[in-house]
Amino acid sequence: MYVVILGAGKVGFALARWLVTSDHEVAVIDWDPSRCAALEDELGGISVVGDGTDAGVLARAGCNRADVFVGAGGVDEDNLIACQLARHRFGALKTISLVNIPEHEALFALLGIDVTVNATDMIVGRLKEELSGAAILDLEEMR
Repeated sequence: MYVVILGAGKVGFALARWLVTSDHEVAVIDWDPSRCAALEDELGGISVVGDGTDAGVLARAGCNRADVFVGAGGVDEDNLIACQLARHRFGALKTISLVNIPEHEALFALLGIDVTVNATDMIVGRLKEELSGAAILDLEEMR
């Protein structure tokens, strides 16, 4: 499977590492040359330096043959634009995007992003699990 990832931050880097070690072909786009260099040092020549909302940069990353495009950047608008370009201009079969602002999730769905990952809701949900029920009772008993 060929996956193009926008963003070489923590999420994009970790996802790229997992995909490469799982024998998938990957390209990662990031505007920061130092992030791309770190990625290259660890995983080889899989990065493209540039603006992931630019069609020319997406073309250099091979979006025309991407099975999946992942918007893993820190800016929702960039993830959305890049996913839209990957799907509608380059024909990516599936789009997945991080949604950093929970209120944007409905818009992403409305505009056809196949899968959204709302990190805020995931983190808060996990914290609620830890703070509910037995965990709260344990804390109260410590008083």
